[in-house]
Amino acid sequence: MIDSLLLIGRPTDMDDVVLAALQHARTTRAFCRIEDVWQVEDPVSLIVVLEHWPDEYPRETIHRLLETFPLSRFMVVQGPWCASARRTRQAWPAAVGVPVTEAIGRLRREVDVIAGQRTPLPWTAGMDEIFAFDHS
Repeated sequence: MIDSLLLIGRPTDMDDVVLAALQHARTTRAFCRIEDVWQVEDPVSLIVVLEHWPDEYPRETIHRLLETFPLSRFMVVQGPWCASARRTRQAWPAAVGVPVTEAIGRLRREVDVIAGQRTPLPWTAGMDEIFAFDHS
């Protein structure tokens, strides 16, 4: 179970992921824009960002979000338009990004990490480590 979940972005075409995340959370706060989360002062267990296209969120804002919540687990659910983002862009650490088609499986693994049942995937993980985490 996730103590506190923070959802950022529009749930359009990602309803299944949002519903699955809500089912695993004790408390949830949702924001349409990253800029609105600066008011959150309580610790957050998991932050789920819904990204529909590359560069939807400015790099400076992404860096600020990562710096503001260094102890939170992150999941950036990337829509179909983001398929090449890992090859052509590096705004988000590669380890936090997950295609929408694999997001529910990643969510389950993140819940296990938060529960202390799985070793966390660090933000600095390489592609081989990401693959192993998602397919073990």
